[in-house]
Amino acid sequence: MRQQALNEAKKLVFQKSSAVMSTLSHNLRGYPFGSVTPYMCDEQGRIYFFISDIAQHTKNLTHDKRMSLTVFDAAKQGDQNEHGRVTIVGDGSLVNQEHAESLINKYVALFPEAQSYRNAHDFNLWQLDAIRVRYIGGFGKIFWLEQEEWQQPAKAWDDEQELGMIEHMNADHQDAMSLILKQQYNLDDASPIMSGLLAQGFYLQSLKNNYYIAFNEPCDSPMAVRKALVKMTQDARQNAS
Repeated sequence: MRQQALNEAKKLVFQKSSAVMSTLSHNLRGYPFGSVTPYMCDEQGRIYFFISDIAQHTKNLTHDKRMSLTVFDAAKQGDQNEHGRVTIVGDGSLVNQEHAESLINKYVALFPEAQSYRNAHDFNLWQLDAIRVRYIGGFGKIFWLEQEEWQQPAKAWDDEQELGMIEHMNADHQDAMSLILKQQYNLDDASPIMSGLLAQGFYLQSLKNNYYIAFNEPCDSPMAVRKALVKMTQDARQNAS
């Protein structure tokens, strides 16, 4: 049950692309300050934000690193309390330049509109490292997830291998991705692109939206990624016939 809750919480965070960031206000001392922001999550569970130095939440973080991020599955109708939500509580920190560039490349792949921010001198990449995570999957399905549970192993490939896999899929297998997108989300798009790749799944970008698709189990090598994508393509092709 606990492992299932962890998997569901991680999947919800991967699926969504914006959430409510809460920081401690420096201007109104002692009061929480909430704002909506896009985010990116890596395979280890770290959250990244590409934010301006002049934003209120950034100013708050420079004075107090404590923060949280609330991700939720918005109800289209009915009771919002029946839908899942995750609150990641932890510490925010500025990503050092050594690692920021490759992470910003991944961020821009998911959010192409952020490319213009790179030319602005006051945008920087921040990360949230979880201390504890609260997951509510609906009535009676409530868990505190500990830091050691939330943190997952690093991916089994480097950034160059990852980029190569993504470029290969986009150059040679748009038909396969189109089939997978149709099966998973019932969307018709002959030319989706892979915009991100994790050990747990991948993102397909279609009509300016990212759609997260989970692997049946985390991939521990590039070969495992290849096999998982081949299997998903076969299943989608069979489903379409």
